[in-house]
Amino acid sequence: MHTNDPLRPVVFAYSAVRETLSAVATGRSGREPDGTVLAVSGAPIAGLNGVISPDLEPDPDVVEALAGSESLRGLPWSIQVRCVPAQRISAVAARHGLTEVSAQPLMVRRPDAGIPPRPAAGALRVRAVQGDELGLYAKIMAEGFEVPHEMFEIFADPALAEAEGFTFYLAEVDGVPVGTGMAAIHGDLLGVFNISVLPDHRRQGHGRAITTEIVRVGHEAGATTAYLYSSAMGVPVYASAGFHTEEILTWFTAPA
Repeated sequence: MHTNDPLRPVVFAYSAVRETLSAVATGRSGREPDGTVLAVSGAPIAGLNGVISPDLEPDPDVVEALAGSESLRGLPWSIQVRCVPAQRISAVAARHGLTEVSAQPLMVRRPDAGIPPRPAAGALRVRAVQGDELGLYAKIMAEGFEVPHEMFEIFADPALAEAEGFTFYLAEVDGVPVGTGMAAIHGDLLGVFNISVLPDHRRQGHGRAITTEIVRVGHEAGATTAYLYSSAMGVPVYASAGFHTEEILTWFTAPA
């Protein structure tokens, strides 16, 4: 059915990450037969709660039904669909008060980009952390994104370290944490998430270094295609690491 949609597996993998995160954090997640996901992490962030469709032509009735879930009440949330959505999807979002529209580039690094080299010896070290360090991880990530700590409190849950395919990374300079990253492997696909660098340590190539190390480790584990969703500011950084924009993800959220 989806043979003419080569990016569907990538967006499906992304939606699976949101589904898993929500299953661990709140137990409130689920996937419809057509692949549409309801993911409710409970975090005060619209992108971490809501409805995600991996199809180029989402079913408006399925999106409508999931958007009406009581699990979303009282939380910032979103509807996330690929490319420029059909009018019926926009209408569903509007009926639920989601009238702000934004887009994130989907950037993909294909296997022919090759495996990144091992990091050169230097002050920066990127290492995987276990569950007992996720409190520190969540703190550094919040400070890297310059938001209150409670925004990313769900990432402090030690159970996340046991989620299949998830790996969390701290970047350190002389043993002092300066940034974060997260990998989520789904078959041969590697999702790159949560790339952050503390304000006083930016413009030193740390974000790119964290990204390429996550890609290198994932490549060695067999996940030879990497993907991420970037901010506009991050596009040049990820492009320099071998990623190329292939599509957009459209977000519907409530006005601030």
